[in-house]
Amino acid sequence: KNNDLFFTDYYSSSLKNGTRQFYSKFRFIERNRSTNVFKCDVYIVDMGSIASVLQWHCSSCSLINPTDRLTCIRCNVHRSYECKEKVDQLKTRTIHGCPTPYVTDILCAEAEIAAGALRLDDADPTNIDHKPCVVKLQFKSVVLQRRKSWNGFEYDLNMSVRPSKSSTLLTTESDSWLCNTCRIRNCSTQQCRNCDSFRRTDSRKNEIAPITINMPNDFEKKSTSNWTCEKCSFTLNPFWSDSCESCGWNAITMMRDCVRYTPPKKKWACRRCTLLNDPNTTVCNACGGSKAKSLCPDDGTLREYWTCDKCTLKNKISALVCKACKTDKRANKKRRSISQCPTCTFENEPNAKRCVMCHKHLEPEYYSSILISNHPKKQSELMENLRKIEEQEAREKWNEIVLFCIQNSQEFVDDSFPPAAKSLYYTEKHESCRVTQWLRPESIICSELDKESCWTVFRKPKPSDIIQGVLGNCWLLSALTVLAEREDLVRHVMVTKDFCQQGAYQVRLCKDGKWTTVLVDDLLPCDHKGNLVYSQAKRKQLWVPLIEKAIAKLHGCYEALVSGRAIEGLATLTGAPCESVPLQPSSVPTEDELDRDLIWAQLLSSRLAGFLMGASCGGGNMKVDEDAYQNKGLRPRHAYSVLDVRDIDNHRLLKLRNPWGHFSWNGDWSDDSDMWSDKLKAMLMPDGCCEGVFWISYDDVLKYFDCIDICKVRNNMWNEVRLKGYLPPLSSTDHLSCVVLTVSEPTEAEFTLFQEGQRKSEKCNRSQLDLCVAVMRSREVSSEKPVCIGRLVEHSKRQVRGFVSSHKMLEPDVYVVVCLAFNHWHTDLVDPSVYPEFVLAIHSSKRLLVEQVSPPSFVLADTIINLTLAKGQRHEGREGMTAYYLTKGWAGLVVVVENRHANRWIHVKCDCEESYNVMSTRGLLKTTDSVPPLHRQVIIVLTQLEGSGGFSIAHKLTHRLANQAGLHDWGPSGCSHLPQIQKSIEGLHSPRLITYASTNN
Repeated sequence: KNNDLFFTDYYSSSLKNGTRQFYSKFRFIERNRSTNVFKCDVYIVDMGSIASVLQWHCSSCSLINPTDRLTCIRCNVHRSYECKEKVDQLKTRTIHGCPTPYVTDILCAEAEIAAGALRLDDADPTNIDHKPCVVKLQFKSVVLQRRKSWNGFEYDLNMSVRPSKSSTLLTTESDSWLCNTCRIRNCSTQQCRNCDSFRRTDSRKNEIAPITINMPNDFEKKSTSNWTCEKCSFTLNPFWSDSCESCGWNAITMMRDCVRYTPPKKKWACRRCTLLNDPNTTVCNACGGSKAKSLCPDDGTLREYWTCDKCTLKNKISALVCKACKTDKRANKKRRSISQCPTCTFENEPNAKRCVMCHKHLEPEYYSSILISNHPKKQSELMENLRKIEEQEAREKWNEIVLFCIQNSQEFVDDSFPPAAKSLYYTEKHESCRVTQWLRPESIICSELDKESCWTVFRKPKPSDIIQGVLGNCWLLSALTVLAEREDLVRHVMVTKDFCQQGAYQVRLCKDGKWTTVLVDDLLPCDHKGNLVYSQAKRKQLWVPLIEKAIAKLHGCYEALVSGRAIEGLATLTGAPCESVPLQPSSVPTEDELDRDLIWAQLLSSRLAGFLMGASCGGGNMKVDEDAYQNKGLRPRHAYSVLDVRDIDNHRLLKLRNPWGHFSWNGDWSDDSDMWSDKLKAMLMPDGCCEGVFWISYDDVLKYFDCIDICKVRNNMWNEVRLKGYLPPLSSTDHLSCVVLTVSEPTEAEFTLFQEGQRKSEKCNRSQLDLCVAVMRSREVSSEKPVCIGRLVEHSKRQVRGFVSSHKMLEPDVYVVVCLAFNHWHTDLVDPSVYPEFVLAIHSSKRLLVEQVSPPSFVLADTIINLTLAKGQRHEGREGMTAYYLTKGWAGLVVVVENRHANRWIHVKCDCEESYNVMSTRGLLKTTDSVPPLHRQVIIVLTQLEGSGGFSIAHKLTHRLANQAGLHDWGPSGCSHLPQIQKSIEGLHSPRLITYASTNN
């Protein structure tokens, strides 16, 4: 009524020549009388001869009916013929507002078709004299929303207009023009009202050019009247449907004065099983097939469901929350980073510390990938804070286990380290097996003195409490003895500090540089009499056998603990940086001679700093006379604990303890020695003699012991950070890594490089690597070159050991830490998944900023060259040529040749064929190279193959000048290197240009 509703739809009609004619649609929907706001949808088509057909509005039920209907579809009320009057009203009615032009066609023929109730196909549109018209509607206030037109283009219909004279004009306007940007027809203005584009000057500016649309042959099948569901993306919904045929989403808001006819929904046939399903279901009731895929099988873009990131359940596309875990669907829109468990591959939350499925400790995020170029910067954290966080997480897991045991009235049994033979030995069949049963503490037979006591974890630990069993793990017991001097350190190892009735205990250990919390039960190996077979502690304390069992579990079995050095035990129990001080001269002639006074000063300062120390008796390469050692009360190849270091009255004395608890030193300064004065005895032995504990002079230590291991346990204010990487057997930067270290204030720093241990199996598959960690100053740092190797700051000795360390005071600057290993090059390691891993631990007195990054292509060459220039021996072979040899602290040989000539090459032959127990990074012990002008080259790197035996280095260098590249008569034509420098080693052996920066930085 009063022109509040006005509809014109577009249809198609078959013409006599077999073609099809299309008609435009204009919909004028509703006017809000209180705000005088009109909401419009406009579909614009200009195709030449177009007929617009008016639908009619039922006066009884207000349903909009097609033109060809004589009665209402809903109420069967006969049609009243008012269409002609409405057209006349539209021509003359005044509507408040301003001109808003739209292209359409309103002709008198429409009224005639409506009045005669003719069917659309009966009308011949070719008889209509068609001229395009411009309808100028003037509104007081217009709000037009952005809509998609039938041809898929978006028209921004939002505009702000001023009120003007009230008029409605129906004229043919020759000065109107069509915007080339948004396709909106404008009046005689120079700028588009919709997109503000300027009018183009054209010779045909007074003509209205029709929009040419090429319709495909299958237009009927893919009708433009279909609409796409915003939720499930189903595209074949008919224009008259008020909801999605696939998911049921309601796409049309029903208005007060407008109702669209929706025909009854039909059942749909499943594509899989052909079952006819209810139209409201989205999946087949029989086979679960998708309705969307059944209705449109060729559309590969249809979304049938969404997968929950948390529980992986597939939910209906219309569901807003997960049916299983109630996770919001919107949380899946942004895929969060995950933490994948390396054991069971379950994808945990990004901040999870332990796997939800297998409860294994998750490594930090920078452990998750071989390619480390995207690792964020990290700051070192206080060691005490890290320990407390890990202990809290471990206790939460322990509480769950204990609660389960209480609820089920059972004691805890660790099935991952069961009370069986495989937990004792590498092979279950063993010749001598003293273990006959596994008993819990209350069933173990104790001494008469301890029978009245109750079992406990601690009872003020003392070094004298420790008793070694039949297992040859004195290295561990020696470390425990030193640890017992500091009760706080023992308590840090034992996470479970109180006796547990359910038998579940947790021990915090550092294996191969990585902290881990080990869960064990209290079933301990015993003999047929019920006595403990392995290590134990007096006064019914459990901390010694529980720690021993936890370390045995880490390495696979108890047999894996046989033989070792105290430094390994100290590093495992404390995680602190450790250093070994040799007491015997090296068999390598290039090594420095021992400075006895310097070693003594180091021992005194270490004791003053509260560091832990252990001593190795008669080990290494020492020639041992076992009878001589036995006569002195010493056990060769045995580990002792260093309890004290004193320099008193010009006497240099050390207090040692045998972990056996008996068999003590009987030489000078022993308990019954005549060298004791009453004054010294009162000062150093106030409680008298103690079995297994003795004093010994520094001179006798140098005579009978091969080294002293120092564990640098710091106070709680020190920081640490641990980074993981790989040591590939080649110079590929895809797997190499280096650490950029930013120091903002003067800092004392300790660098420790760990490799994987070899206790897991009786015969390890590979030998230990030759480790070296080098700290270089970084130069010319930029976003394009985040790493640029400068001069050497500090480096560790290169040794074939479980770990190496280095200490340095760092000034504020940017440094690069490079980890090196070479004795596994040219081996059968071709699979990147089995490349040896390393852990770099950095301890510092101040907080550091670290970033693990992908190194430049020639990081190995630059590092070795700068290391050799700084620490190697210099030999001037000829004018303009220098050879550098690095042997000291290298466990092998590095040869670097420098060519300072501006236009001449240097030919170099390096012959090392008389060396033994070494390997070459070139693959051969004899090489020939042509070094270009103004270049340096790493000629060869020789490395000790394995650490248990000795090695010998012999090399011979021959060189000559040449005027051009190539080896001439020293090699094949066109060849500059023999053997050829392959891609796998070019990052180490390619010639490097001499620069001022590399020489002086």
